[in-house]
Amino acid sequence: MITRRFLPALALAVLPATGCGTESPAAPADAAPPGGAAAPSPAPPDGGPGAPAAPECPESGVRVTPGMVEAAMGLRVLDIQLTNCGTQPYRLEGHPHLVLLGADREPVGVEPVEGSAGIAVVEGFDDAPRPLTLAPGESASAGLLWRNTVAETGAPVVAEHAEVTPAPGTPAQEITPDGGIDLGTTGLAGVGPWRTADAR
Repeated sequence: MITRRFLPALALAVLPATGCGTESPAAPADAAPPGGAAAPSPAPPDGGPGAPAAPECPESGVRVTPGMVEAAMGLRVLDIQLTNCGTQPYRLEGHPHLVLLGADREPVGVEPVEGSAGIAVVEGFDDAPRPLTLAPGESASAGLLWRNTVAETGAPVVAEHAEVTPAPGTPAQEITPDGGIDLGTTGLAGVGPWRTADAR
């Protein structure tokens, strides 16, 4: 069985820079910059003037965002995250409905089906959906599964964006995953049910 996690994190080692010649003595911490220039102002505290504003909460009370795309041996899994950014509990059940869009934001002609669609055996994708109630600030996620296999015939398909409808009758929200959704020539994608973190 393939688990939802495919790639181990990469540990990066940062080597200190070295140079030749005699090192100049460090200037005192309170020394004025050359030319009498003013010292740079400290960064504003979180939430203060100049701090980046938090994205607005949609009228539906939930925000849909793309997570990481995990990959291994041509298999791809995109984590789609939904957060209750409103003030009321949000009820959710079933699978999200996705429309995959090209760079021109037109459908690419591949409609994801519910479940793993026979692409691979991946934990959770073929589980029966359960009703969820998200309190304000809580999140759920669903996965999009595909392969980037390219056959000898046919042009590869890449979806740059996706419209995600969390539940029937709710407004769709557009997401843009890093690297896009490289479907190859398979014409197939599967979507798993909404799940909370404690159900994974």
